[in-house]
Amino acid sequence: MAIISLRRPHYMYSYDLFKPVNFAFHMHRYYEILYFVKGSAKYVIENQEFDTNEGDVFLTCPNELHTIIFSSDSVYERHFVQFDEEFLKTLSPTVFSKINNAFSHNKIDSKIVRKYGIDTLFQKLSECTSEKKSEWELLAQTYIAQTLVAICNIYGTDTDSLPASSQKISKIKQYLNAHFTEEFSLQTIADSLYMNKYYMCHIFRQEVNMTIKEYLEMIRFTYALKLHYDGKKLSDIAIMCGYGDYSLFYKNFIKHSGGLSPSEFFKRNKKTLPV
Repeated sequence: MAIISLRRPHYMYSYDLFKPVNFAFHMHRYYEILYFVKGSAKYVIENQEFDTNEGDVFLTCPNELHTIIFSSDSVYERHFVQFDEEFLKTLSPTVFSKINNAFSHNKIDSKIVRKYGIDTLFQKLSECTSEKKSEWELLAQTYIAQTLVAICNIYGTDTDSLPASSQKISKIKQYLNAHFTEEFSLQTIADSLYMNKYYMCHIFRQEVNMTIKEYLEMIRFTYALKLHYDGKKLSDIAIMCGYGDYSLFYKNFIKHSGGLSPSEFFKRNKKTLPV
């Protein structure tokens, strides 16, 4: 359960302490910083599995599949922050331009976390949010901004440091994120990125452990949640997500909703920031 929580339209902070529960692979349309305090678990982002140590930080970009796998029933303790591009736009252009490269590294070891004072920033964020003294919300935003600056300083802007295959996967994801509301073919993507279609599909499946079509469906499902929370009608959501007809939207929606229809799913889920 969340012991401390701050939720606003474009960002949130939460401190949780609970017995482990199973999480399904999921994605959301927010950036996420997770500060791991204690527990016995592995963190999985896309096709990479990371060991967790006290004080590690994990980073996920919008539409990155991730989950956590617990290896014992010991208490799980974490802090995490989620924010969207609108929050980023309130910061400096430098941070906005560096954030995707920094978050593509997914993990910051505890030693580096301490070196850059990210652990201290989370502690201050926790204190100001729980105490709620004068101007506490402004302080919370400031600590989140300082955390983002620290993360950007750790990784800089060297995009060439990523493996060649990861750079190609990143370009495919960028294309999907930019065009998921449109109708297009695999050949269209391949032509736009100057790749062979079959090679493109192969490396994506190998790196991400799902097909491009499956990944696209996940993006559209996540976007459908946002549109519903924004008050859009289901018939409009189907079109806005890039589906030519409602039946196809319905078919793909229930794949990711645990078999629930869109109307059933939204009745069971309150309007809140997806985690």
